[in-house]
Order: sequence, then C-alpha cells, then structure tokens
Amino acid sequence: MIKLFRNIRKNLLKEGKTANYLKYAIGEIVLVVIGILLALQINNWNENRKLQKEELKLLHDIKANLKATLEDFEMDTLVSYQQIQKYQKIEHYMQKGLPYSNELDSAFGVLTFWNNPYITTTAYKTLQNKGLDLIKNESLKNEIINMYEVEFQVLLTDYDRSEWNLSENVVVPFFSKHIRRLDGKSLNLARPNDFEELKRNDEFQNILSMLVRQRKRGLLFFRETIQIATKLIEQLDKEINSRTK
Repeated sequence: MIKLFRNIRKNLLKEGKTANYLKYAIGEIVLVVIGILLALQINNWNENRKLQKEELKLLHDIKANLKATLEDFEMDTLVSYQQIQKYQKIEHYMQKGLPYSNELDSAFGVLTFWNNPYITTTAYKTLQNKGLDLIKNESLKNEIINMYEVEFQVLLTDYDRSEWNLSENVVVPFFSKHIRRLDGKSLNLARPNDFEELKRNDEFQNILSMLVRQRKRGLLFFRETIQIATKLIEQLDKEINSRTK
C-alpha cells in the first residue's frame, strides 16, 4: 500500500501536475490522521473494555467477601445469644439459691470468651490498590467505601475494643482468682472455687450483668451491620446484573 502511494506521487510529479499532487498529498495526510485516530479509538475501546472486565470481577469478589463475612457474623450472633443464656443461667442459680450443678461448668467456661468479628477484606484491598475510581457507579462506590471504612470499623473499634477492655481489665483478673479451668475435661469448661461464696460476691454479680449487657450490645451491632451489608449485596447484584445483560 505504501509502495502504491509512493508510485502515485512520483507519477504526479513527473507529469507536472503540481495542483493534483498537492491535493493528493493533503488527502494522504488526512488518511494518515484518520488511521491514527481510529487506532487510538480502538486502543481506548480495548482499554475501557479491559477496565470494565476488571471492575466487574471486583464487584463479584466484593460481593463474595461480604457474603463470607455475613456468614461469620451470623455465627457470631448465634454464639453471643448462647452465651447470654449461659450467663443468665448462672444468675438464675444465684438468685434462687440453688446448689451448684455441673451444667454450669460450660457457662463459667465461656465467661472470658466472645466472638471477634472477622471481616474478609481481600477484594476491597485489591480495589484500593487498583484505585477506587475503578468503580464507575458513584453511588455504589460510596456505599462500598462506607461499608468498609465506617460500618465495619465501628464494629471493630467500638464493640470489639470494648470487649477486649472488659475482658482484660475486669473479667480475666476476677476469673483467675475465683474460677478454675477444667482443662483435664475441656478448655471450654470451668468451675468456681467456692460457688456459695460467689453467690454473695457483689463484684461477680456486677460482672455478670456487664457481660450480659455487653453481649446484647454486640447483638445490636452485628444485626445492624448485617442489615447494611445485606442491602449492599443487593445493590451489587443489581449492578452486576445490569452489566451482564
């Protein structure tokens, strides 16, 4: 093709057709410019297509991460509810003046336990590395950022940190003095050194009430976060479906 254009130019110059040559030269320049623009357009189209595929994959991954996190949260709420029941069983025995029963071993065993919220963040970290602007839907992008930077952080810094403080500063010190682990049977079982004395211990009753309150508070945190995450999953589904039709 280039050789053909070169021959045409030579023939026009030999024949002295300067005006025609100039027209031809201008036309050739126009064709070259159009070719360059088309190449750039195709390159931009390919790049945009690549970014869209990347964005769609990340949306799928974020959705999967959120679902995995919600499964953990559902288990956390179940465990918290079971712990509340165990603590209230101890309170029942104390309030009714009942003698110690081995069924309380599991209740005393979980006095120092709680479920740390575990959040799967691999997809969000990938999004941060690639750039948050990869998500073109501005509203959806803001909801994703809010989920990971605000809602999950409130759960971690407010609820979980307060659990650590209560456990380390109040529960564990008291536990180590008055309650013994039955590690020969199970790491999850424990028994008070003197249950009758513990019944009269105001500090222990206060600790029990604090633990019950803390777990109930945790249930509220988890349930609220689950609701917000569930709505975000619905938004992700809607965006993914609109992009794959």
